[in-house]
Amino acid sequence: MYISNINSASVKLDSIQSEKITSSQRFTVQSSDKLVLIYVHKGAADFISEEKIGGFKKRDIIILNPNHSIEIQPIRKLEWFRVEISGILFTSSAEIESMDNIFIVCDQSQTIKNYLDLALIEYKQPFRGSELVLRKLIECVMVHVLRHHELSIKDSSIQVRHQEIEIIKNYIREHFSEKVTLEQLSDIVDINKYYMIRLFKQQTGLSPIDYLIHVRLSEAEKLLAQTSITISKISDIVGFHSPSHFSKTFKESNHMTPSAYRRKFSSLAQ
Repeated sequence: MYISNINSASVKLDSIQSEKITSSQRFTVQSSDKLVLIYVHKGAADFISEEKIGGFKKRDIIILNPNHSIEIQPIRKLEWFRVEISGILFTSSAEIESMDNIFIVCDQSQTIKNYLDLALIEYKQPFRGSELVLRKLIECVMVHVLRHHELSIKDSSIQVRHQEIEIIKNYIREHFSEKVTLEQLSDIVDINKYYMIRLFKQQTGLSPIDYLIHVRLSEAEKLLAQTSITISKISDIVGFHSPSHFSKTFKESNHMTPSAYRRKFSSLAQ
């Protein structure tokens, strides 16, 4: 969702290989200090991890953040690309505080597979400029994953939780209905504005303004589903103050208008 994060991340393709799984026995896939991305181009399987239980099939992509594992039970013989990438982590852009480290997404158009086909050839037959080509190809893969799914990425080299960033997040959650500026946020923690923006993005995968918008939209979703307050009033309550801007931003994030969201989710609650 937040494609601009790729520009500030140190994305590096460390390895890519094509693998065939002929055994029907359960086995474990584990990531070390690198992110593992598995693109399934044949077969299907069930999986289990500490976080979730599910399945995957042809054209699905399994994203495994560093230092995590899943157990896989093949249903049909598997063939996949296994890619190791350093420099990034995936996070949920729909649930900012989510601790999920395993994600399953789908490549309906097979565009990502085309990039990985090219990357495998370049990796196996390196030539002058191959490192740059591989970096660009894997960046294209990241763009397509982020374009169609509620995910974001952040720099994996920043693992320490900074107290200043927690202070800013708490301030945003408490004051989202008010006007919040970058200057205010940097003053609260007494950090240079540009350094604060970079630190926040490294820590959360989002810019402070993206985080503010996410908090506002999350609150709007609750009000739309649980109350009969008018959309114009909700816009004001959550801090947009312009119904047209609110509707435009809401639709970009949820792929439906606020009124359509209310019709869909308030009826589910009844």
